[in-house]
Amino acid sequence: DGLWLKVFWRETSYQAPCSYSSPYLQPQAIRKIPMGPRLLTLLWLPLLVEAHHPASHPIHRAPRDLLRRIAAAPHAAALHPSPQIPPRLGGQNPSPVDFGADPTGRKDSTAALKKCIDVCLNQSSLSPNGVFPGSRSFGNGKNIKDMGGCHVDLAGGEYLISSPLEIPEYNANMILGGGSLVASKDFSPPGGFMVIIGNEDSICKNLPQKSCNIDINFPDLFMDGSHVASTMQINNVMGVTIGPGGYFLNFTSYGVQINGGHEVMIDRCWLGETNFDYDFALEGHLPNATAIEINGNDHYMINTIVFAAKVGLVVNGAANNIQGVHVWFPINRALAFKDNGVMAFHVVKGGNRFNGCYVDGGRAVFEGLGLERNVWTNGFECCSGSGLETIPHGIILAGEQVGPGLHISQCLFNGGSIWHEAAPSKFRRRSWLALATCTKEQFPADLSGVQCDGLTKAERPEADESEEACRQYCCDLQAEGACSMWQWCDPKNKDCGCRVDANAQEVSCGKVKTGGPWTGGALDPPPQPLTGVTDVLIEGNFFDGHPVASRASQALSSEAPITSWKFNFCSQLVFQQITLVRSITVTSTVSGVSAQARPTEDCSLEVVTNIPTSGTLFVEVDSSSYSSMPGLSSGMRPNGPEPSTTRFWSVPDIFA
Repeated sequence: DGLWLKVFWRETSYQAPCSYSSPYLQPQAIRKIPMGPRLLTLLWLPLLVEAHHPASHPIHRAPRDLLRRIAAAPHAAALHPSPQIPPRLGGQNPSPVDFGADPTGRKDSTAALKKCIDVCLNQSSLSPNGVFPGSRSFGNGKNIKDMGGCHVDLAGGEYLISSPLEIPEYNANMILGGGSLVASKDFSPPGGFMVIIGNEDSICKNLPQKSCNIDINFPDLFMDGSHVASTMQINNVMGVTIGPGGYFLNFTSYGVQINGGHEVMIDRCWLGETNFDYDFALEGHLPNATAIEINGNDHYMINTIVFAAKVGLVVNGAANNIQGVHVWFPINRALAFKDNGVMAFHVVKGGNRFNGCYVDGGRAVFEGLGLERNVWTNGFECCSGSGLETIPHGIILAGEQVGPGLHISQCLFNGGSIWHEAAPSKFRRRSWLALATCTKEQFPADLSGVQCDGLTKAERPEADESEEACRQYCCDLQAEGACSMWQWCDPKNKDCGCRVDANAQEVSCGKVKTGGPWTGGALDPPPQPLTGVTDVLIEGNFFDGHPVASRASQALSSEAPITSWKFNFCSQLVFQQITLVRSITVTSTVSGVSAQARPTEDCSLEVVTNIPTSGTLFVEVDSSSYSSMPGLSSGMRPNGPEPSTTRFWSVPDIFA
């Protein structure tokens, strides 16, 4: 007979077309009424329900004690509050609009927003204790004042500001968010931060936990630096949270800079010095900004995206936890700006954990102390950009001493790899008048016997004629401050001629790969070659392109009996050296075979057997030395007093 609507009442029930139910109506009897015109039923039924609302509504059946407490509460009438946070007592939700701000972003709202912050700063006088719970004097007569959870709710407005919004030190328990802050074109100081907590150079650096502000949070905040300002600076704090839902755009030098303190958390935020589709090359601009810089310990960055920046994340501290961070670059052209210092991650201190991070078309560079005690696991690399595939990308380990304690494992590399590079030379640029004669003494650092990458071919053909001509060419360029080093080899040999550092790009010097013999000089000493790899573990990764590790293994077979077995591990090892031979396994029908590994100075190895042998030799090597020699039994210890440098092994007979 069509659809039926059941309306439950205390004493009777009705059935009618359509469907309706109420939790406030209870059935005791059901009576079926005849079908009538459905339109008429739908019209009068809601009126009937409205007119006979029962006295047994659940609110009237609550326990008496609960009803008394509700009646005594300050907001007893607000039984069904709106989804928005209601105003609190004491003015703890100051509205910028109440102080004259323009939520449309057309007029300057700086003064109004500063008044809102002043309201929060004054809340400590209303706090029961006046100070943040548990706060004690730091021995300097100061406590951290409690702002009582004061909430500057931007309520979806967009506010134009022309100078920084500052939250001074020794304050805690505040929220600012829920809308947008936009730097005006006349923002002052130019390039300054839009929001600042504390003071970078404060005495707070010397206090316990190096923190003078606590629990200040920025949820759902959009910040636009308008290419005239950086966005946020956090100084010497404990327990500050940025996000979730933060979006920082068009900043000049920094998106977020964290200095000192502990436990700042950046959660689910997006950052870019431009929009994600900006074409730097087409616009004729160079990337300039750092999206996030961590200058301190124990901070957390989780599930955050950087889509446009010269440097995505700088980690200049220890015990930081970086999880799920994805750094990419507009239209995947980051590698085109490698020589301008573009990096997805730049790690310069040790003791940090990186888990599940994504290097998208760029480079994660570890150097200095960043080559020690860092763990990078479950990472992902992809997408170098068209025409940029041959530029080393993925993870770059830059320095002559690597370790101890660097671990990279369980990562996926889709085109990129893990590369070791000598630390780039930081040659000084000196400008003086071109000299008629140019002597070796002007270039005290000798570059003979090495080859320097990053130099460019001399534009003057006569510079190729001799060592003296090449040196003079560099001297001539010094009038423009454009040459601090040169190298030359006889152009009769392949890949030779005059090379100089006229383009101001990073230069690294190491083993001769092409041309030679090279001579040359520089204003400053070149970087040293690799001097040591200690307690480094790079294994368990997947590569779609250039697979490498800190350990490697090979099997070599021979049907003819031989005594010399030569292995080359150069393409398999991140570091072009063999420090340890972990094992040699001989599989042969010949009895009484023993094998020895000869000393090596690079990534190749010769193993000799005591008698001519046919069969297979399986060799495992390691480019790292170990302080505790893991995985080696007493019978496999290297000979000699220096386990970290010995490359000579005696292995017991192993029979097929």
